[in-house]
Formats: sequence, structure tokens, C-alpha cells
Amino acid sequence: MCEAPRLGNRAGAGDPAAADVDVVTTGGRRRIPAHSSVLASASPVLGSILERRLRKDRESGKPGRSVVRIRGVTDDAAAAFVRLLYAGRCGEDEDDDMEEHAVQVLVLAHAYQVPWLKRACEGAIGARLTADSVVDVLQLAGLCDAPRLHLRCARLLAKEFAAVERTEAWRFLQENDPWQELHVLQRLHEADMEV
Repeated sequence: MCEAPRLGNRAGAGDPAAADVDVVTTGGRRRIPAHSSVLASASPVLGSILERRLRKDRESGKPGRSVVRIRGVTDDAAAAFVRLLYAGRCGEDEDDDMEEHAVQVLVLAHAYQVPWLKRACEGAIGARLTADSVVDVLQLAGLCDAPRLHLRCARLLAKEFAAVERTEAWRFLQENDPWQELHVLQRLHEADMEV
């Protein structure tokens, strides 16, 4: 279990009317009331975005809450991300969010620089790693600079390569990304040479 400094509020706790920010999801279908101080203390990227946004809104005299957009993930994943930032940890209460949204939350934790949440997502995804999912997760680990997850993928590839070769994901990789296939095969060869 990974923990960040306790932020004091649970998502949805406290007075929603006191929220000074709306987190708006892809397509604007969902507005999540939040407190800029909580988001800024959880993420330096959100802190920078909020500082600029709040200053701009103050200078323009715009009434109401400022808006921060989270794009590229489902509405539920964005809401889970905000809940996890408020919780400041991944405990039993947050298991459902991690179970359902760990992949998308990993992307957000990477983009918004939330290291404790990124590590928790790496652990949750790694715990469910299979021969069928390892190729896709390996690519995700590379894109999100997730070394622990990359290592777990490499270990599973070495252990169950025969099963991985039979998956649709491996065939897709062979047809569409021969450089990645070559990289994987080289890593497996290097691992064999070390043994």
C-alpha cells in the first residue's frame, strides 16, 4: 500500500459548495467539485494549472468555480483519480477504484506527477498480469515510465513466453511494431545469457 501525505478530506466529504474548482471530464459530461488546495498539494502539475487558471479567473472577474479539464480517460476513471487524490492513499476503501481503473489512473498519475499513486497503480496492474495482457501492459509501462511494472512484465515474458507467443497481442505486435518485438526478443536473449 502506498501513501501520500494525508490531505484531510475524502472525496465527497466536506461542503461541496466550498469547492472552488470543477474537474471536467472528457466531453464535459461530468463535473466533479473539488478544492484547489487539495488538488495542488497532491500534484505539482495540477498545482501549476490551477495557479494559472485561478489567477486568470480572478483577473477577468469571472464568477463561479474555475474549471480544470481531465481528458483522455473515461468519466469514471477521472472521478476515481480525484477520489484517490483526496484519499491520499490506496487502502481498502480505494480497492474498487484501483480494481476498475488502475490502467487509466496510471496514465493520469504519470501525466500529473503523482508518484505514490503511480507506484500503487503499477502494483495493482502487475498483480493482475497474465500472458494475454503482458504485451499491452509492457507498452503501457514504457509510455508511462513505469520501471517496476516493466520489470514484472519482463519476468512474466521470460517465464511464459510460449504462452505469450500464442496471444493476439503478440501477433499484433509482430505485424505492427517489429522494433518493439525485436526489443522484447533482445531483452529475453540477454536474460538467458545472464543465467
